[in-house]
Amino acid sequence: MKKALLIDPFSGVSGDMLLAALVDAGYELELLRDKLRAIPALAGVTIDCEKVERGMFAARRLLIRLPEELTHRGLGDVREVIETAPSLDEAVKLRAIATFSRLAEAEARVHGVTVDEVHFHEVGALDAIVDVVGFHAAVEEMGIASFRYTNLVVGSGKTDSQHGEIPLPAPATLELLQGHPLEFSGRKEELITPTAAAIVASGFEPLSSDTSFTPEAFGYGAGTRDGGKDQLPNILRIAVGRLEDAARSISIVRTTIDDMNPEVYGYLMERLFREGALEVYYHPVTMKKNRPGVELTVIAQVADERRLAGFLMEHTTTLGVRICREDRVELERHQQTIQTEIGEALVKIGTFPGGGEKMSPEFESCKALAEATGLPIVEVFDIVRDTWRRTRGKDDRGGKS
Repeated sequence: MKKALLIDPFSGVSGDMLLAALVDAGYELELLRDKLRAIPALAGVTIDCEKVERGMFAARRLLIRLPEELTHRGLGDVREVIETAPSLDEAVKLRAIATFSRLAEAEARVHGVTVDEVHFHEVGALDAIVDVVGFHAAVEEMGIASFRYTNLVVGSGKTDSQHGEIPLPAPATLELLQGHPLEFSGRKEELITPTAAAIVASGFEPLSSDTSFTPEAFGYGAGTRDGGKDQLPNILRIAVGRLEDAARSISIVRTTIDDMNPEVYGYLMERLFREGALEVYYHPVTMKKNRPGVELTVIAQVADERRLAGFLMEHTTTLGVRICREDRVELERHQQTIQTEIGEALVKIGTFPGGGEKMSPEFESCKALAEATGLPIVEVFDIVRDTWRRTRGKDDRGGKS
């Protein structure tokens, strides 16, 4: 069974606090350095970790020293930095790019521009690349596949930015955490940074009351601030352990449409997946007055249901949607990169409760191999499955996980 990460951000969370807590929970700092120092854009970055005290807690604080640079990177620049990194697994690259994509989309909505026009300032500098890439590399190395939080505490007040004085929580942070339950405290400081919010929005869910979590290791990551004994300690507490869901609730968001240009549906599906939908599909239906129509169904995390419902009403001709919740029982799953005779392939592996595994090749990875080799994609799928069987010494039970 894969491991789970539970974060308890009672005093907020930032990217460097997350990384420091993972190191405190057992992730080797030298592994982090090895992963990041091989990235050309991070060649001048040094990473150290020191033990500190915050109130009653002994914690670790990450020390990231950056070269001076005047570069303001856009999403395309950040994507190139990550995609060309030889030290990163394909799964880490995909997750890191997805996190930065969410960040860019949030900034674009705040500033009223397109994603391509967004230039990362505070959140797109080298330290953000270290935080995002480092986090996804660390959880991959540690075998963590599920992500939960106890609560998300945000501060208030104001702070300075490249765009002048802005309110707290930062506008991009609020955009990223749409659909997540927030606890608004009276603390006049930034408790959740946009970088951390982007990481949380990339796969974290609230810990539900019907979920059993068994902790196996704890970690404490300290921020730069130290308010002394009179303030809540500026640390992030995490636990790494085992998660067992008897049944997991998901949201079903549906609407029927009979008056929209059919060309829109392909674009709409792409956007819904980028917005966090778990699944999107269409059914042909016959509507009132015998009009042909389409029933649009979106499967989503419960925390995302209202945001995705709003997205549908904004981006389609529908005037309303229906929402219901269903229980879903699923295998514990994780992604893995395997080496085949034609190149690396990304696969998804499901683990059965009583032992044993099943594997499904990731389509985009097989598509890339088919285009690079000229082989039919069905043959690429067969090669990936055969390679997995040989390397694991097990029979693939087939099917999608």
